[in-house]
Amino acid sequence: MSSGGVIVIGIDFGTTYSGVAWSLNGVSNEIEVISAWPCGGNKTTPKVPTTISFEEDNIRWGYETGQTDGIIRGVKLLLDESKKVPYTPSIISNIILEKAGKTPVQVAGLFLKCLVAHTKAVLHRRFGEAFRGMELQYILTVPAIWSDKAKNTTLTAGLSAGIAPSQVNLISEPEAAAMHCLKAILPNTIQSQDVVIICDAGGGTVDLISYHVISVHPLCLEEATQGTGGVCGSMMLDCAFEIMLINLLGHDRYHEIPKLSREAAMDCWRKNIKLNFGSELFDENDEEGGSDCDERLGMDFFIPIPGVQDDPSIGLENGFLVIDGATVKGIFDPVVRQVDALVNSQINDIVTAGMKAKAILLVGGFGASEYLFRHLKRVHSPITVMQPQNAWSAVARGAVQSALDGNRVGKRIARCHYGIPTTVLYNALCHDRSEAFWDRREEEWKVNHRMSWHIRKGDPILEDRPIKFPFYFTCDSTAGLVGSVYLRVCHMEEAPSKVTQDVFKLCSMQYDLHAIPRESLKNSKGEEYYKVTFNVNMTPSSASLLFELEFNGLSYGAISTKY
Repeated sequence: MSSGGVIVIGIDFGTTYSGVAWSLNGVSNEIEVISAWPCGGNKTTPKVPTTISFEEDNIRWGYETGQTDGIIRGVKLLLDESKKVPYTPSIISNIILEKAGKTPVQVAGLFLKCLVAHTKAVLHRRFGEAFRGMELQYILTVPAIWSDKAKNTTLTAGLSAGIAPSQVNLISEPEAAAMHCLKAILPNTIQSQDVVIICDAGGGTVDLISYHVISVHPLCLEEATQGTGGVCGSMMLDCAFEIMLINLLGHDRYHEIPKLSREAAMDCWRKNIKLNFGSELFDENDEEGGSDCDERLGMDFFIPIPGVQDDPSIGLENGFLVIDGATVKGIFDPVVRQVDALVNSQINDIVTAGMKAKAILLVGGFGASEYLFRHLKRVHSPITVMQPQNAWSAVARGAVQSALDGNRVGKRIARCHYGIPTTVLYNALCHDRSEAFWDRREEEWKVNHRMSWHIRKGDPILEDRPIKFPFYFTCDSTAGLVGSVYLRVCHMEEAPSKVTQDVFKLCSMQYDLHAIPRESLKNSKGEEYYKVTFNVNMTPSSASLLFELEFNGLSYGAISTKY
């Protein structure tokens, strides 16, 4: 342990933008956000583009990449193989990676390595040589909707960036956002027993978790219902905008436009139209959130597409494409409806649980959208919809806050079933005879591949109460005391009793049982074998799973896993 102090660093690794916050633990509760970036000029912003390019050993990242060819964007979405997203930058990036012979994990690790190096440079400038004697603790955020495998893959990327395993923990993005936002707005709006919905709408994913506020001082939360989410962040607006351009110009003509001209149009969309669209469509004096004003949909937006021949029939003149508010609204509405459906699902589940939502807290880049805010405010009245201060950096800030305050979520809700395949005694009443086999050691008829579910979807999970997976097996010699078993998951509402196509391998738990007492037995034929009984204890946290080996109440150390 270093005597120079501990700096807690929260890293919000995002699809389109990433951010870093930090605090000196034990010295001040103040959380600072890094806002100056390489090649960022004089502007200060809490986020840096999640972009990277590399030619030989020349690596550029963030604002350094500019508009050059070979830029890798949206690599975060490639870390979750279970979600295939039609996001053009990610698809193009995957092609670039395949040509370069690199994996998404390697490139994500390269980006995080650059981000960590810049963070260290900023902190060294702040603390001088004293920084070298300080301990660093990293909190890396991941989408709550991601699979456990994808979360572990993100952790692997962080480790490849040079972060030591003992220095890093994971937290889900909406939980981190909750840690910041609830402290920022307490006690003016939220009180004990209220239920709040955290809607973390980012560039790639939209994550929702509802919390029941058990107490305000100290802050204590419980998940009110199972979280939901989807890949319907603001990048989907970018995709829809590009499709609109292709439909207007025609496929061939659009792709004949110089790349820099297409980038100029997209840049205008992202930085101007997408962020600010919405305020002009609603009546500020309407307490219920306003109503659509059809006459305001006729206002024009000018999109630069330099070097393109005029076409007045589509509104393209003098290097600018003119589109009206109705067209922009048509881009927003399908994506906003997806977010709204997720919010509705949370509200309905809260009611089913016998509670009532008090507020919806919008955070993240897409969460800062004026149109999304006003839409949700209008359709979900009288539920309060808020965009807390520093909403764009809420996830990074909250990651730090979670480390400073410790875990504040007393109960979480399982999003899937967790179990292990087991061998059971054959029962003619419930098993097919063809599935039975003779266990020569214990001299009994048995059936393989039956699932023993130890966590059911929707079950409450307590971080301080590990879930026990009881095991027993037999082997002929001590060589069989080293092996592995798969932890499996199922996302169906009702989990099947045996291994089916709906039951997926999550990770392989590697065990070595030489240190555990074992029983030496003989069957009726005089054949000697060993029988071993033990528990694998699984402790789910905000965004990770920890495993340990237990026998007779004693821990025999951590179990390594392979996803």
